[in-house]
Amino acid sequence: MKPTVFIPEPIASPGVELLRRHCHCRTPWEEGITVPPEPDAEGSAPHRAAFREADAALVRLFQVDAEDIRNAPRLKVIGKHGVGVDNIDCEAATARGLPVVFTPGSNGRTVAEHAMALMLALSRQIYPSSHAIRSGTMDDRNRYQGVELAGKNLGLIGLGRIGSRVAGIASAGFGMQVRAYDPFLPPGSAMGAAVLEESLEALLAWADFISLHVPLSDATHHLIDQERLELMKPGCRLVNTSRGPVIEEAALARALREGRLAGAALDVFEEEPLPADHPLCRTPNTLLTPHISGLTDSALERASLMAAQGILDVLQGRRPAHVANPGWRENRATN
Repeated sequence: MKPTVFIPEPIASPGVELLRRHCHCRTPWEEGITVPPEPDAEGSAPHRAAFREADAALVRLFQVDAEDIRNAPRLKVIGKHGVGVDNIDCEAATARGLPVVFTPGSNGRTVAEHAMALMLALSRQIYPSSHAIRSGTMDDRNRYQGVELAGKNLGLIGLGRIGSRVAGIASAGFGMQVRAYDPFLPPGSAMGAAVLEESLEALLAWADFISLHVPLSDATHHLIDQERLELMKPGCRLVNTSRGPVIEEAALARALREGRLAGAALDVFEEEPLPADHPLCRTPNTLLTPHISGLTDSALERASLMAAQGILDVLQGRRPAHVANPGWRENRATN
């Protein structure tokens, strides 16, 4: 009997096709059914039941909590279509001996390109000038004078796969001076196009642009808060394509209203979708995109195939290539 894989949200066809060669796939979205990602949302109960009856699950934003994992006796593996696994209780999965496979590198190029697009849009005031034309208020184009990226200081917070790509593009393609802060790398060393700073505070004081490329954890939650916003060079521009809660949004909105920052471009938020009445929707020099930095056809196809292959590897007794909770093996034998 083929194992059942629950896929609550749309993924690219290559991944689904790969899984269907070996598994029965439950895909409510192919029937026009939208699955609420939150466990307590209205209408979520049938989909929680489908998760708990499956041998494997492949999720994007669908939240998997400890209760889901405890009540899924057949579950052998959870796949994440993407890099961030903060919507999955990895601690509970590890305790059950379940691997959480994910897709590092699948969208690295795509997110890096989006970060650069946001940086360019901020530097040349693309959004406000476009809005002025559309609204008939373009009375003085000199109001939208921009700045060149060449020669500017780019500070990267996080120098993993995506941060390193941004460093290479910004340095080689735009002539920016690039430094980075990453607590997992030795300060003062050179990593590709970026030189590592001794401290985050030093980086913030040096940079004309800051781009965030860190995972969400206890250490990075509100990493950019009121105090660190005040350390930034006056006129700095901030870009975030990592995770929304890395920035204290209320403090950022104040900094933008007070003119201490020249602008911010955000693709991720503490609450998604961002409410229309959120302060950031009314702050000046703010560019917002709806968590689309990883959404290109190529990236989605790569992620679907990597996640599907990781699930199949576990179901068929092979060691998966990319596991977000490496301690799962220690508990598998006892469960």
